[in-house]
Amino acid sequence: MNFKRTNAIYLSLALLLLLSFSCKDPDEIKPAFNKGTLLTNVANTIIAPAFNDFESDLSSLEASFIALKTSPNQANLDAVKADWKAAYIQWQLVKIFDFGPLRDNGFKGATGTYPTDSNQVNSNILNGGYNLGSIDNTDAIGFSALDFLLYRTNALADFSSNPNYTQYASDLIQKMKTEFALVNGQWINYKPTFIAATGTETTSAFSLLVNEFNRDYELTKNAKLGIPIGVQSLGIQLPEYIEARNSGLSLELLQESMRALRIVYLGNNPNSGQGFYDYLVHLERSTLAVEIDTKFSQIINNIEAFNGTLEEEMGSNVNGLEELYYLIQEQVVNIKTDMTSAFGVLITYQDNDGD
Repeated sequence: MNFKRTNAIYLSLALLLLLSFSCKDPDEIKPAFNKGTLLTNVANTIIAPAFNDFESDLSSLEASFIALKTSPNQANLDAVKADWKAAYIQWQLVKIFDFGPLRDNGFKGATGTYPTDSNQVNSNILNGGYNLGSIDNTDAIGFSALDFLLYRTNALADFSSNPNYTQYASDLIQKMKTEFALVNGQWINYKPTFIAATGTETTSAFSLLVNEFNRDYELTKNAKLGIPIGVQSLGIQLPEYIEARNSGLSLELLQESMRALRIVYLGNNPNSGQGFYDYLVHLERSTLAVEIDTKFSQIINNIEAFNGTLEEEMGSNVNGLEELYYLIQEQVVNIKTDMTSAFGVLITYQDNDGD
């Protein structure tokens, strides 16, 4: 008798559960988030255009430098500077994607390392016979070395009268152009692999994208701002570590780097295309999603408020720069801890700033 009653109870519960599921509104059953769609959007609307634009910018830089070599005058030097700046700003987006072909070719280190070793640059120019791909020249190539060559006081005179000086700058530009053409060509073949790797294992494209997004954010925070202003050296300022010190472009590069990170976070446009923001919303973490975007806006607007170069502001407004640094630091918890935890992604790179 008890056995029959128990069976009847279980049968009733099963019928109630079945009825509950059958009566549920189909719209209330949330489909799984398609990370392949997110990666496809990032690949097609962010990475591919950024890579193509950067390759075009380097070609423009090469062309304007050829004109400078032919006619070394101020107008042509200014044209080279403008093309160098355009490429350097575009680099702020490209550098985020340091995986696949970009990493395989070691392009990030060969292009964006700073500060430059001016003694090594001058030695190369004086002696010739240099190998720009050697480890000895890691700090004597890329955008930073060109910042030193294009913006030094006697730059035009050197371009006019010193063939070795001109040749070295030309070789730096040619190196970036040739090597990135290789990277961009390989990206076309790598893209299907990138789009298909939607898992959260450390080798998946999605995990690599999340990791490099975070790593680039922290490098931006530390190298572009924290180290020069001294927050990581007991308040001792280190102006020799300022990015693009000769051109005074450092704060603009910091701002562009934050804008680039926000583009990736939003998937290029919050109203079209999927990014990390959309994934967080799907995971019912809308508050976090909005908070991260709001913080990016605050950081970008804060940088906009500075009037001088970073070096000038270090002399007159160090408190403002420290406030900016700690505003940027606040975002680290949002994206490195909360966002990655929601995504189920493990941070695998190493940092040493004790965030």
